[in-house]
Amino acid sequence: MRGKKDLDYGPMANMVGVELRLALSHKEKIFRKHIPNKLLPGHLIVLILIQKNPGLSQSAIAEAAGLDRSSLVPILKNFEKEKLIRRKPSTIDKRSNIMTITPKGEAFIEEMAPLIQSLENDAITTLGRRKHAQLISLLKDFRKIK
Repeated sequence: MRGKKDLDYGPMANMVGVELRLALSHKEKIFRKHIPNKLLPGHLIVLILIQKNPGLSQSAIAEAAGLDRSSLVPILKNFEKEKLIRRKPSTIDKRSNIMTITPKGEAFIEEMAPLIQSLENDAITTLGRRKHAQLISLLKDFRKIK
């Protein structure tokens, strides 16, 4: 039986998309192992975007989090059910909802922040500060590819 390192990825070997997917999968496994409850990394991003950018529409939050609007809706419903956010119709566009963070949501983010920072510190320790900064910069550049 072959180990993971022995697998032949054929024409997909050493492709950015494949490596990004594998790296993301690896990071999500680490996240789930160390972060309590059933929160996923993408969910925390949504909650922080709501906290730090009050008044954003659901569409703007979905775009900023790299999600499509349809996958955002269940996340927001769950946050609302858990009383982490409030949703209300926009005064400008009645078809759009505006989210605000609740005190419980603020406390949840405050509780999660040191755990998230600890995971990032592990990445910095493993890669080194220079490579970590370079990776962040490269990933931002990669998002500009059309």
